[in-house]
Amino acid sequence: MKYAIKQLSVFIENKAGELSDFTQVLSKNGISIKSILLADSTDFGLVRTIVDNPERAKAILEEEGFSVRFTNVFGVKIEDVVGSFDKVVTALAHENINIQYTYSFYEANIGIFIFSVEQNSFEEAIKILEKNSIEIVSASHFYA
Repeated sequence: MKYAIKQLSVFIENKAGELSDFTQVLSKNGISIKSILLADSTDFGLVRTIVDNPERAKAILEEEGFSVRFTNVFGVKIEDVVGSFDKVVTALAHENINIQYTYSFYEANIGIFIFSVEQNSFEEAIKILEKNSIEIVSASHFYA
């Protein structure tokens, strides 16, 4: 799938130094983090990240003892104008696509929003966005 970005989801303990342990493993192995989101609960943290070489990153992290899984997500370019984000979420909502989570980052003054939807709705979500002339970022945009 042209638009399926392999996001790494990694469980880490919710204590000082755990995120650093994770980032050091990637750094010392030449893996570049393109986007990252850290969510927490009382006992653990969940790192959601997009890297330039997801297959290699997953293998290395698993060798180091991290619990890692892939989730297919997609990215949408959104201009920094009022209503741009609303256009995307409304297009999906009108077709009953459930957005599980989203996060964003900026690249050259353009917002890129990462979306996770139910996996059985992934391709339908892409078609809806294309139909609404919303620019979807190719997965290859992130990879080395």
